[in-house]
Amino acid sequence: MTKEITKERKEQLSNRLVLNFGILLAAALILLYVNNALRSGGVYASVTYTVLLILGIIGAIGAIGFFILGKVKNSKLKNYSAIFLGDFVICAMLYAAKLSFIPGYGNIEAVIAVYVAMAVYFIVMAIYTSIVVNKPIAKENEVIDTKSKRKGKKKRK
Repeated sequence: MTKEITKERKEQLSNRLVLNFGILLAAALILLYVNNALRSGGVYASVTYTVLLILGIIGAIGAIGFFILGKVKNSKLKNYSAIFLGDFVICAMLYAAKLSFIPGYGNIEAVIAVYVAMAVYFIVMAIYTSIVVNKPIAKENEVIDTKSKRKGKKKRK
C-alpha cells in the first residue's frame, strides 16, 4: 500500500525542485567566473582561493549553526543549513586543488567535479520528487474537517 500525500505537500515538493534548480543554475554561473579566475593564475587565483577559504568557513559555521537552531527551536531553519552545507562542500572541493592532496586533481578537474556533483544532486532530487509527487492524493478526513469548522464557531448557551 502506498502512502498518500496531500496537494499542499505535492506543491511544496515541486516548488523545492524549482528552487533547487534556480540555486544550482546561479551557482553554475558563478562557477564559470571562479573557473576563469583559477585558470588565469597569479594574483587572481590566489585571491580566489582566499575567498573560497573564507566562504568555506562561513559555509561550515552556517550549516552547523542553522542545523542546531533548527533542532533547538524546531523551526524551518534546519532546511536552510543545506545551502550552507552545499557552499562548504563546493569550496572544499575547489580548495582541495590548491592543496594538491590528490595527484592529477587540479583547478580544471575540481571545477568539473563540482559541476558533476551539482548535476548528480539535481538528478537525484528530481527522481525523488517525481516518485513522491506521483503518489495518490490523500482524501480529506471528514472528522478533522468538522473539528476545524467547530473551532471557528462560538458555542451558544
